[in-house]
Amino acid sequence: MRREDTMAEFKPSKSKEEWASRLIVPLYNEGYIETLWNARKPYHREHGFTLKASGKWALWFFNMRPAGSSPELFYDICTSMAEMIIVHREQKELDMLIGVEMAGIPPVGAVSRAMYNLGYPMKFGYTRPLPKKVMSPIECLELLRKIDANVTGYSNKEYVEGRLEWATNVGILDDMATNLGSKIIARLIVLWQAGLRNTSVVCNQIFYFLNRTRGNIQKGIDFVNETESGLYPASLDVNYIIEMDDHLAELKTVMKPGEFEWFTEFQKNSKQFDGSEDGLRNRREALAAAARGL
Repeated sequence: MRREDTMAEFKPSKSKEEWASRLIVPLYNEGYIETLWNARKPYHREHGFTLKASGKWALWFFNMRPAGSSPELFYDICTSMAEMIIVHREQKELDMLIGVEMAGIPPVGAVSRAMYNLGYPMKFGYTRPLPKKVMSPIECLELLRKIDANVTGYSNKEYVEGRLEWATNVGILDDMATNLGSKIIARLIVLWQAGLRNTSVVCNQIFYFLNRTRGNIQKGIDFVNETESGLYPASLDVNYIIEMDDHLAELKTVMKPGEFEWFTEFQKNSKQFDGSEDGLRNRREALAAAARGL
């Protein structure tokens, strides 16, 4: 039954906290939370991870790109996000989701489908890679001022695949966040493309599955104070399922003792693993502990 056929208040099957507790251990057991101890690639076990948004070294990484290999887990992930978005939509207008390439593309379609099944049809689309990789919203803004609006070499492909002219309120959807940089970049691309298509949309809602570090909700609110007008300053509404720090303890039963201790220490203060002399020493010690399987 579609939402327009009923006025009954939506009741999610689980709260966000219940979903997070249900999913955190399977995410580790099935290899989507990777650490120096269980990383699939030998390079990451030997060197660690580099975060895309910040370029910083990390002891662990959340990789949801291959989650389609775990159908039941992927179903639960997308259902949890669908329920979160529906609850939010009951309070705020939203009629389209745009997935952030690449990790946001598989879930955006599945989340939209799950919302449809729950009686809340939702349009969706996704962003395409820009011709040059950008590391910050300012870099993105500078690039957008230079490039052609169309994807070079393709007839009908655009940097946002989706009928923005059929939308009013657009939300950004992705897998995870360390900071909000990639989400703000996607938002900027959406608003840029909407302008080029002579349409106007509101794009101030952000949804993703896992939050690596606290503070992103406040960062979204504070974006209204951004001084660069080209970034379309606004208070951004940030929503996600798992706050890693709140559910880290649940991994203690499946991680090796040393792995859990290092993971916890990294979450407490990732600056202890920066490029300073002390930070590099901490990295080496963590890598050595992982290599010994401790």
